[in-house]
Amino acid sequence: MRIPLQLAVIFAICLAGEFLHRIVGVPLPGNIIGMVLLLILLCTKVIKPEQISGVASFFLNHLALFFLPPSIAIMAVGDDILSKWPLLLFLCIAFTLVTIAAGGRVTQFFIRRQEYRENLALRAERLSKRAERNGTIGGEK
Repeated sequence: MRIPLQLAVIFAICLAGEFLHRIVGVPLPGNIIGMVLLLILLCTKVIKPEQISGVASFFLNHLALFFLPPSIAIMAVGDDILSKWPLLLFLCIAFTLVTIAAGGRVTQFFIRRQEYRENLALRAERLSKRAERNGTIGGEK
């Protein structure tokens, strides 16, 4: 897919996210909704990664440029930030800890789920071997 068409696809998804935000009133920014829509479309294979890879690679290669405006804005309000640095430091540490804890809980959930599935498969295998040994199928001789 050519670059302008790839860009149009990404912008259309972003606009769909903005539309959903304004119409439905979801308490998430439109660009976040757009990213979730893009993820859903990629996971369901409605959009293949190759269809947007050119533009996505460009954006990833030039990601640092997208941080310049916010960085300059932070420098412009530096005095305000300096007066509130203890609160900002506390919030940064608190949210880092919350993020680490949430990531750990999600990881534990998926590990337990995987172990549960493996245990189910082992039980089923043992039962089938026991049934074969006893010459039974479904508990009947």
